Amino acid sequence: MEPKLSPGLVCVTMAVENDPRSRERAERMIAAMTPGKVMRNVDDAQLDKIAADRDWKTRILWGERQNPQDPDMVFTVFPWNVSAEEKKARLQQHPNLSVNSIANGPGWLFRGDGTPEWRKKRNAVCQPAWQLHSATGCPFRCAYCWFGNVINIRVNMEDLAAFTEREIVRLDPPQTIWKWDNQTDINCFEPEYDAVRPLVESFAKQREHYLLLYTGKSDNVDFMLDYDHKGQTIIQWSLSPRTQSLKLEPLTAPWDARVESMRKCEEAGYQVRFRFSPIMPVNNWREEYTELIELIFAKTHPDVCALCMFGWMDFEQAERCLDLSLWDPIYVEAMRAAAPFLKGQRTGPIPHDARAELYQHLIDEITRVSPKTPIALCLDTPEMWRQFEDQLNQTAEEYVCVCGPYCSPGNHQFRCRETDLAFMPQEKMW
Repeated sequence: MEPKLSPGLVCVTMAVENDPRSRERAERMIAAMTPGKVMRNVDDAQLDKIAADRDWKTRILWGERQNPQDPDMVFTVFPWNVSAEEKKARLQQHPNLSVNSIANGPGWLFRGDGTPEWRKKRNAVCQPAWQLHSATGCPFRCAYCWFGNVINIRVNMEDLAAFTEREIVRLDPPQTIWKWDNQTDINCFEPEYDAVRPLVESFAKQREHYLLLYTGKSDNVDFMLDYDHKGQTIIQWSLSPRTQSLKLEPLTAPWDARVESMRKCEEAGYQVRFRFSPIMPVNNWREEYTELIELIFAKTHPDVCALCMFGWMDFEQAERCLDLSLWDPIYVEAMRAAAPFLKGQRTGPIPHDARAELYQHLIDEITRVSPKTPIALCLDTPEMWRQFEDQLNQTAEEYVCVCGPYCSPGNHQFRCRETDLAFMPQEKMW
């Protein structure tokens, strides 16, 4: 497990204790940690009180914490065969268990991002899809992230693999990419979690469907290099240049170590992909991104990449959680000047023209080094897409990206079927 964790409290729920395979997985992970206290056979009432007492529901960014400590950890199971009414009643009785989906954590979740209603409300472009989740919360300490209060780990992974194997062939319309998991960096819990193996083995039986493993900012991949994936697992990294990875993303793998882990996985036969996420204009950002781009394409051959700009917060919060002395002062002043106009916007706090300048350099450099690699914008505005669609040779209505539901290897010409996907009923969510 990387990094080695020292949570103040670990809770093992009764449901985990009652399932031998789940209990074994939890105990194996606990043995790899140095926890302050371990509580076993924890029921909902106890856990609800613990969540309140330890303030799990208050979202605090890592960069706002005075004395950062490893998050608490809770081991749970997927609530299969539990009705919507039962889930609702459980949350009504134990409202503190809504944090990080502890009460009713889904194995499947429909990502409504990109439906016409969502795009209109958020003014951002994405593609809706079903995706897989098994953990919520992260031990890495990226200054801009709020996943640091508690980590919820669901440990009946064989059940998730079996359920997914049955259900993916039943969806209409189908999708071919299954993203897992964007609410943590899965590989940092391996090999003790042993979650990657059952899902990789399950998707190895497929031909039309691909697992998209979100490795994120981890370089912990040696455990999976010998897995018999049969080409049906794609691995995605979030890459950052030198200063950002070292100074704003504590405990993550450094920039070059992430690229080296990409090389290892590609050598083991996995298809590799990356997002620059989040893009931050640190001092010397042009030189550092060029350095990173040249390293990526010297060592690996990603079939697609995406550009995801820093956002999701106002300038005032960015000031509180980030050391802006590390940022290009021109961009800091642009954010400060635009702050009153960008308050509450998904793409804030960097104004449009400043984001466009960042995109232009990245697109130019990727195109220079690897002119055939498709590039997509991630969660930016339709206006930004229109500005760059000629250079990207893609539009907001039709584009290939890293985790879109139809972005299978080799399939770079498809239509974004927002209308078809938007009809999926909420009752089908797990």
